[in-house]
Amino acid sequence: MVVNSVMEVLRPFRYWTLWMLRRHTVRFHHIITVYNNMFNHMDGFKGALANKKTQWNEDLFFAVKLAQQRLSKYYAEVTPTTGMLLISAHILNPFWKL
Repeated sequence: MVVNSVMEVLRPFRYWTLWMLRRHTVRFHHIITVYNNMFNHMDGFKGALANKKTQWNEDLFFAVKLAQQRLSKYYAEVTPTTGMLLISAHILNPFWKL
């Protein structure tokens, strides 16, 4: 049970790491997608763990909270200038066109 929960927390980290390895590069327009996916996953997991009272659930909640803070630190380093560049690249990405 504990191992499965930890693996579930780490699932998007593994997915995006393997995805980047296959591509051999990270493009600007992918950064927004990666961050949004990671934050959404951690928010959902924290919500699921919020009412659990066993010690390992509380420890896992605390670990996810710290991971989210660390990810927020990196995300905060996206300045308004680079942020506009990321958003523009995301909008202009032909993959997302209808």
